[in-house]
Amino acid sequence: MIKTFVLPTLLVLGFAFWLVGQTEADYSGWMKQVAATKGKVASEVKGKQNAEAATDATALAGLFKQVGAFWSSRNVTDAVEIAHKAETASNDLAAAANAGDDAKMQASLQTINGACGQCHSAHREGSPGSFKMKQ
Repeated sequence: MIKTFVLPTLLVLGFAFWLVGQTEADYSGWMKQVAATKGKVASEVKGKQNAEAATDATALAGLFKQVGAFWSSRNVTDAVEIAHKAETASNDLAAAANAGDDAKMQASLQTINGACGQCHSAHREGSPGSFKMKQ
């Protein structure tokens, strides 16, 4: 009985501490990874390197999942929704790459780019090299 209560409780607490422990430095690192990975995926889609595009799009989805958790921990619902949209589009892109569906890959890339632009407009200020987050 105690095991069935203690283990789930510890897992929930661990996840809560992980969410709270996310810093703006972590977020900045994820944004840099998103930019690099998104550029790589776009190049792979253009070069018809579908296997590589699928792998990198899946990685991109994971990054957007982290971004969504970051904003969720700060109760910024529009940013959470935007990150979720980008995560879904990244997973769609991976599936389309595996299926060889060029049109769906392009549409997914457009959705990802739009989500990035939407979030940057709402939650980023400053100029290159000195961007700041606004909530």
